[in-house]
Amino acid sequence: MKIFLDANIILDMIDLDRGNAEKTKEHLKRYIYNADELYTSCDIFTTVYYVASKKIEYQQLLETLEKLLRFIAILPIDIDTITRAMYIGKTTRHKDLEDILQYLCARDHGCTRIITNDKSFYSPDIDVEGCR
Repeated sequence: MKIFLDANIILDMIDLDRGNAEKTKEHLKRYIYNADELYTSCDIFTTVYYVASKKIEYQQLLETLEKLLRFIAILPIDIDTITRAMYIGKTTRHKDLEDILQYLCARDHGCTRIITNDKSFYSPDIDVEGCR
């Protein structure tokens, strides 16, 4: 199975002080043990770096991110994805462009599930699962 991880899930994996960190780690173990393919976007990867850098020392953060790259593949977001996301944002009631971008990235790359703790994540046709 191809699983797409949202930013809040990856942040839970690297910042143990986050309230949902333990539940997220336990939840993801089954996908790792099943050898499911884990993905995130280049956009999420840089967002995770930015948010985590406020709390985690630079070298430690880079080492942690390198470890994540051993089992999480990074997917690109291009101008076509951005253009389609803006169109969806203009023509639907969903107003979170970042969620729409991540959804399109996941869908374009054949992901069959999105894991996020965002209760309102935009995903009209991909299964969304939380780690609560």
